Amino acid sequence: MKKTIILLAVVAGIQASAQSWNLTGNTGTNPTTDFIGTTDNQSLIFKTNNAEKMRITSGGRFIFHGVTTAGQIWDKNLFFGGGMDVTTTSNNAVFGMGALTQLTEGGGNTAVGTNALSLFTNGTMNVAIGFNSMRNTVSGNSNTALGMNALESFKTGDFNVGIGQAAMASGSLTGNFNVALGVSALRYVNSGSNNTVVGGESFRSIVNGSNNINLGFSNAKLITSGSNNIFIGNYITPYNTTSPENELNIGNWIVGNNGTIGIGQFTSQLPADGVALDGEKYKLFVKDGIKTEKVKVDIAASNGWADYVFEKDYKLMPLNDLAQFIDKNGHLPEVPTTAEAIKNGIELKEMNILLLKKIEELTLHLIDQNKELKAQKEEIEVLKKQVNLSK
Repeated sequence: MKKTIILLAVVAGIQASAQSWNLTGNTGTNPTTDFIGTTDNQSLIFKTNNAEKMRITSGGRFIFHGVTTAGQIWDKNLFFGGGMDVTTTSNNAVFGMGALTQLTEGGGNTAVGTNALSLFTNGTMNVAIGFNSMRNTVSGNSNTALGMNALESFKTGDFNVGIGQAAMASGSLTGNFNVALGVSALRYVNSGSNNTVVGGESFRSIVNGSNNINLGFSNAKLITSGSNNIFIGNYITPYNTTSPENELNIGNWIVGNNGTIGIGQFTSQLPADGVALDGEKYKLFVKDGIKTEKVKVDIAASNGWADYVFEKDYKLMPLNDLAQFIDKNGHLPEVPTTAEAIKNGIELKEMNILLLKKIEELTLHLIDQNKELKAQKEEIEVLKKQVNLSK
């Protein structure tokens, strides 16, 4: 009887062992038939410290930290492969080996990819997706890196966005509100803010600069510093090839320098102060001419027009003096010579006023001539009457 009881106990133990998973592991399992889970329509729950940490529902959904109610507030961290369990962090999500492993304070950060945000210690609302993205970042808020090595060496700052492999990757950037979209865009930038660069390889080598705007591929690729530039197009090389400031270039057809604008292809940079070779200051330079249906020129003041010619005290040059001037100089008084016009060009407003002045002077001469002719005609009529009376 005693032997029978012992035998039954051994058999029961073997059967129990065959139906369970040992703490030290099982042998002889069959992956076709053996599994951990449930055979009814119930969830599988995992606990640590007697508190639920993960649940696999019968529908195949993963639920963490017991958040099972719609609208329930999540205040935990979710770590797969990385992360750091400290009580001063919350609402961080990590997927990747070595990702977000140094965080000591902050929340709302997302790190996806090996070594993403791996040295990050303090900050909130950052998103790093991609191998080594924001790998060397220490602190900051609301930064976004998407792509392998994106913002990799970025140190500290807020509201920066790097999308594309190696975007803002290699410089130890300290700055805010920078946007780099494209492979190696703003790759080596070290300091600066408010740069927006859209286009691979554009502003690739710049180290220091702020307030630059770019749209297009491989623009300003070799400059090392510069601020307040706008480049739109592809393969644009600034006039200042190392440190442009306040330059505008749209497709190499519209260019600008510190507010001076040029239309056409210029072989040299426009003057920053707008002063041309003739010593005059201009805001717009145009190559090869302008065709338009309408041009309106503002006149600054009433004395800027030529009607002063009709004032009573205006001294009109006598026709004899005018004839002598023309014989000697070959042009009208005040009107530039052919050589001067070729050398300096002509200012349309001033030339139109000058031509109007000459027309008004000519009109006065015609009026005087008409008066003389009328007087002569009257004298002739008187003489005719006298001749007729003497017959």
